Amino acid sequence: MKKIFEYTDYREWLRDAFEDFKQRKTVISWRYMAMKMGADPGNLLRVSQGKIHLPLSLIQPAADFFELEGKEADYWAEMVYFGRAKTDADALQHYERMQALKGVSLKLLQKKELEFYRHWYYNAIRSVIGICKFKDDYQGLAESCTPNITEKEARDAVKLLADLNMISTDRDGYWKVNDTFVSTGGNWRSQAVRAFQHETIRLADESLDRHQPFLRDISTVTMTFCMDDIQLLREKINAFREDLLRLSQEGTDDDTVFQLNIQMFPLAFTKPLKEKGK
Repeated sequence: MKKIFEYTDYREWLRDAFEDFKQRKTVISWRYMAMKMGADPGNLLRVSQGKIHLPLSLIQPAADFFELEGKEADYWAEMVYFGRAKTDADALQHYERMQALKGVSLKLLQKKELEFYRHWYYNAIRSVIGICKFKDDYQGLAESCTPNITEKEARDAVKLLADLNMISTDRDGYWKVNDTFVSTGGNWRSQAVRAFQHETIRLADESLDRHQPFLRDISTVTMTFCMDDIQLLREKINAFREDLLRLSQEGTDDDTVFQLNIQMFPLAFTKPLKEKGK
């Protein structure tokens, strides 16, 4: 079983921990676990299935049952709070604590720093600097972007990143990235971030013609779900995104900057039709 710090979805961890416990210890059932935790067996199973949330009163009993201590117990609690968060601010607060507990640095952008999201290549150049030795070859930096940008745009990007203290120079004059990840915090609905998302979606569209198929993975699928399952789908998408972020952080021979856009949105609502057909 993966370490608890590799999870962001507390329900997924609960399911895996249950199966691991069953293999390591003895025959176990959700009823037995619920009895030990002082919980309702049916509700505990529904929690694991993503249908309801774990009551806050069961955070500590669950930690005790799975013998979580120290940072693991703290991470478990924050993961539950994160999964139950109803606002961006609450979600961000608990997400930050989760990152701190597993040692991932997170730089929060203040509102004035949202200039970072004005153009897609600011983020790209910051990532390039993180994996390449760069000093003053701004033309080469500009040409490394796809599509290419101008030398002036590359210079302006480096200046902005330096002003925001996202990058700095080392003793030899080479630029380096100061923080591992960047988050917009509770400001993700701002116009600046929406503009950035529009730009990256546009780039994904252009990639169909700009890049050979082996350089990209753009696929589409149309599915049907119950509207009540949307939150569970969002949690699974978030867990997938976090897995890729962790792989990116652990990489040592990175040589390419990728942009990942995960797009899920409704195409049709059938509930009115169903009601008419009753």
